Amino acid sequence: MLQRDYLMKMTQLLVTVLAKVLFHREQKNYAEAESEIETAAKTMVGLDLKLIKILSTEDIIKLMKTSDVYAGRCLISAELLKEYGDILGEKGKHEESINIYFKSLWLYLETMLTKELPEPAEYYPRIDFLIKNLYSMKFSNELQQKIFEYYEYSGQYSKAEDILFEMIDSGYEEIMDKGINFYKRLQLKTEEELNSGNFSREEIEESLEEINARLKL
Repeated sequence: MLQRDYLMKMTQLLVTVLAKVLFHREQKNYAEAESEIETAAKTMVGLDLKLIKILSTEDIIKLMKTSDVYAGRCLISAELLKEYGDILGEKGKHEESINIYFKSLWLYLETMLTKELPEPAEYYPRIDFLIKNLYSMKFSNELQQKIFEYYEYSGQYSKAEDILFEMIDSGYEEIMDKGINFYKRLQLKTEEELNSGNFSREEIEESLEEINARLKL
């Protein structure tokens, strides 16, 4: 109940904040847009944006976990950082923008994998945008695993398989068991669910055979 109440209140406030940010961005008044985000970060989630820029993702997540509304804080922070990354990109600060995008992606994934959001699909396009735009960068095994879990959670089974085999091909053997369990869960899905995720029952069996063959090697 606390999580849901917090999310409802914060997302309503966020709509107002993002409207102001968009107005300033359209006017190319980036200083005011950044100021709106900085103020919102402090008042809504208790974070200093200047500190976020220098903290590691792991440290940011640790800060989030000190709260009873972990998923809510992660979500609001991810949303604000996504907007901030957009602004930095428009200003030509591409390296800083990528750094902020990475942190936003991590926080979005953390939010999704709590499975506590009432309407998670609302945020899938933003997460998919970040993954697509950052994919040319090197993803750690841990981040790839979270993306794999997110793709399964969001019903994008074909994309989940793609990243699963990327991890396997890179030599990340710890993912093998998770891969087998992934296909076992897919075996329980209906044909409609599999088709929606661009997958088939035949592909499940073929992929299981391939993973088992690699394990024997």
